[in-house]
Amino acid sequence: MLTRRVFLTFIAMAATASKALAHSFKIGEIAIGHVWGLPSETRETQVFVPLSNRGKETDALVAARSTVCSMIELRQNNRYDDPALTSVVADPGKPVAMRKGARHLRLIGLTKPLKVGDRFDMILDFEKAGEITVEVIVEDGSGH
Repeated sequence: MLTRRVFLTFIAMAATASKALAHSFKIGEIAIGHVWGLPSETRETQVFVPLSNRGKETDALVAARSTVCSMIELRQNNRYDDPALTSVVADPGKPVAMRKGARHLRLIGLTKPLKVGDRFDMILDFEKAGEITVEVIVEDGSGH
């Protein structure tokens, strides 16, 4: 009986780990890594979308939308006086990093507060690759 319990525990742990590791997406030649966002303290929050263009032509993230907010801006940094970006360029072979305090997506007009563990869908629109729906996982950011 103990062996069966250990086996079932192992299977459950493996399934959870593979689910977490499988949190990546691909559209055309664009690979999208682990998409995560910060919990909200106001009606705004930040989401981070690591990108890698594995193709031969430049592409660009030109827009994003979600039902959890009224608007999403592409931002270069946390400064409110800087204008929003019109796109995030993904050159071939050059990873696009997004992190706290730097490039990110700013979700504005949240419909409800977001807390650690929440998940929601967001649609990313690329100039050439098209649209893809990704899942955002809200995390505390300590592992990034």
